[in-house]
Amino acid sequence: MSDELRVELPRTRRDFPREHATTPHPGQRGPTPTMPSAPLNGIDVVFDDTGGDGEPVLLVNGTGATRTAWRAHQTPALVAAGYRVIAPDNRGIPPNALPPGGITLEAMAADLAALIDHLALPPCRLVGFSLGASIVGELCLTRPELVSQAVLMAGRARLDTFGDAMSRAAGDLYDSGAAVPASHEAVFRALCYLSPHTLRDPGAVRDWLDVFTYAQATTGPGIRAQYDAMRGVDQLPRYAGLDVPLLCIGFADDVMIPAAAGRDIADTVPGARYTEIERCGHYGHLERPAEVNAAMLDFFARRPEAVRPEAAHAAACRGESPRTSGRGGT
Repeated sequence: MSDELRVELPRTRRDFPREHATTPHPGQRGPTPTMPSAPLNGIDVVFDDTGGDGEPVLLVNGTGATRTAWRAHQTPALVAAGYRVIAPDNRGIPPNALPPGGITLEAMAADLAALIDHLALPPCRLVGFSLGASIVGELCLTRPELVSQAVLMAGRARLDTFGDAMSRAAGDLYDSGAAVPASHEAVFRALCYLSPHTLRDPGAVRDWLDVFTYAQATTGPGIRAQYDAMRGVDQLPRYAGLDVPLLCIGFADDVMIPAAAGRDIADTVPGARYTEIERCGHYGHLERPAEVNAAMLDFFARRPEAVRPEAAHAAACRGESPRTSGRGGT
């Protein structure tokens, strides 16, 4: 593996957090989180919780991915920085494959809100990746009082033409019932999720193909429904009125969700910040975790002073925004 790439791959296949796994993986880094659950909104919300007295950060994953993928890099970095990390599974992931209320951005954001209230966390920080970024964005738009800061990694406000085609193709493949060989699936995922810089590194791509072959994608009706969660959605006009401190992180070589989609959100949200990580694809938080974690933690360190509920209410009565000061953007 090239030192120039600095791709932090697992030492063995067993060290990798299976993207769609529902159980802890052997050899995971950092403290082992507890895995409680809570009956909320008619489903059993399963989540990791590192516990402790640190300020809470909620991590929200993308389509078909479970909470375990955060354990390799982001959870250890946040815990080391003194934070408590909570990472729930979205509806659509078993045991909530066919939940009441369906699988929509609104429903998944409502699940987050219910979990935040259940754990008495608000206001708290949230990080969303891919579809998870859209879910976090929806929560910011509908329940901004629950959010002190938000980070959207590989986020988008709406599907572009290729993104829509990808969602349709994934749905069509599931509906067809066709079986795809593991080797083909691994190569396809590498092309979709990794940077060309990684693909040109013989050692790195060999390791990633091994990982993708071993951690085969889970499927099912809930994940099939997640494919359609962004269909017909356009959050961008609503973002213009968002009053939550926001960082958008784009991955320069991302072919699934181009970095420009995240920049569009940052350009629309007043005071939002944008940063772009070079030489990584859609899995930028796994290909270049040190850079991604540094950007996230630097943003969190700039948190505005917490607003007491009574002060927020008084500001609202005066027609002011309690979060405007200290937003900053670089």
